[in-house]
Amino acid sequence: MKKHIAVGKSSRTPYKHWLYKSMLGKMIGAASTGKSPCNGTIKVLDMCAGDGVETNGDPLSSSPAIACHHINSVFHNSHRVTRSAYLYEKEYLTFEKLTLRFGGKDNMTLVNGDSRGVTTKTIGAKPGDGVFIYADPNSITTLPVTDELVDSFTDTTLFLMTLGCNVGGAKRLGIDDRRGWMDVVNMTLDSMKPWHDIHLLSLNRDDSQWAYLAAWPRVWSDDFLDASIRKGNQLWQPNGVSAFSIRKQERQFRSKLEELFYTQKELSEKNQQLLLA
Repeated sequence: MKKHIAVGKSSRTPYKHWLYKSMLGKMIGAASTGKSPCNGTIKVLDMCAGDGVETNGDPLSSSPAIACHHINSVFHNSHRVTRSAYLYEKEYLTFEKLTLRFGGKDNMTLVNGDSRGVTTKTIGAKPGDGVFIYADPNSITTLPVTDELVDSFTDTTLFLMTLGCNVGGAKRLGIDDRRGWMDVVNMTLDSMKPWHDIHLLSLNRDDSQWAYLAAWPRVWSDDFLDASIRKGNQLWQPNGVSAFSIRKQERQFRSKLEELFYTQKELSEKNQQLLLA
């Protein structure tokens, strides 16, 4: 009998949480030095917060816990950074569990509602604010990122988005039904500032084809790409991860994106058409 694994509690989760912790921690740490392009205000938007339940006794094994830790932790020069987090969860019973754990926490706003349609202006972000967007839906088909959100990105907005490209057999949907999430990826690429880079990180030989889009400042990009591969190879054994930069490995980046988006048959037909053109 196939063992059922709850959403957000699979063997893929530790790598996803490592990415989130690393990115948010780096962003806040840089802002605390006073040398970051951010103006000293950091706002976190978690678009699919879930219930916040920890796993395996790890207190930082949920996205709300990670946000709470980074938003409220005290460290050297942390007084320089004004931090807040906004957590959206649309399912009422899930939201009740989230509220039991994180309701009343300092600098955290919990919203029982659909985050689709939310923008950085919704959370009060202003030009110069450092904004971190975390979008981790159950499937790529429910990714709540919209044109309006992307258009509202400040110059110092970073993001981490989960792409569950074949969760629940999403590739059985017609290609037209899958174009929406491909459009989302292209929107984020088009929004990229000259001082940013975007990475595509994917789990090798994963039937559900989980992958992640991560926006980084270019100055940190190379080091983070190397670190994310090392950590992915450690956490996603024995297959490891593939990771590409849109700035330095555009051909491999777009090839991997097509591999995630298209079925093998569609990809073969597409390549055959290119050969005949």
